[in-house]
Amino acid sequence: MESQICYIFGAGEQTTCDISLSPKDLVIAADGGFDYLEKLGLRADVVLGDFDSVLSWELPPDSLRYPADKDDTDLMLAAKLGLEKGYREFAIYGGLGGRLDHTLGNIQVLTHLSRNGAVGTLYGEDYALQVISDGTISFGKDQPENTAGNLCSVFSLSDISVNVTIQGLKYEIENVNLTNAFPLGISNEFTGKKAYINVQKGTIAVLWHLPVSS
Repeated sequence: MESQICYIFGAGEQTTCDISLSPKDLVIAADGGFDYLEKLGLRADVVLGDFDSVLSWELPPDSLRYPADKDDTDLMLAAKLGLEKGYREFAIYGGLGGRLDHTLGNIQVLTHLSRNGAVGTLYGEDYALQVISDGTISFGKDQPENTAGNLCSVFSLSDISVNVTIQGLKYEIENVNLTNAFPLGISNEFTGKKAYINVQKGTIAVLWHLPVSS
């Protein structure tokens, strides 16, 4: 069965983006992400936010407007909406770069998704980031990022991530506890072999470099 993806576009770094949408995919513009989609020539199914960073004056009449004084960021509102609509795979663009606090906040959005049975990936210009809670991320041999020497780093977001196993990368470990106070998993490398990273209990962030577009 074809996977259904919730695409979220934020107001951060506007990177090149080559995606093929299926009829069941959902595209959400979070505030300034509306301008991002306009540049890409893509149409949002839902536009939401407090619109403090959007430049366009031609927002759709059915846009969901929220007050500026709120607990959720615009990107979190988009993620929660995607979860409510039943989506469990999220691809997020415009969530990296720019303000560091926004980037950290968006990593927390990924954590929220991972702890609610979903998988979200933040895409930047030259790297991507995914958060895994009590689970596994796999890389097939044919994935473009899985080229020998390409960097992949693993960080514990929990105080302790219990029994982390890394197989198929240059530096392999089995059932090792990682903490958020020591960057043991930084600067690992793909080898071109099928690889996976598993955390038995806890939350980890996995960051990998994207191949350079020709």
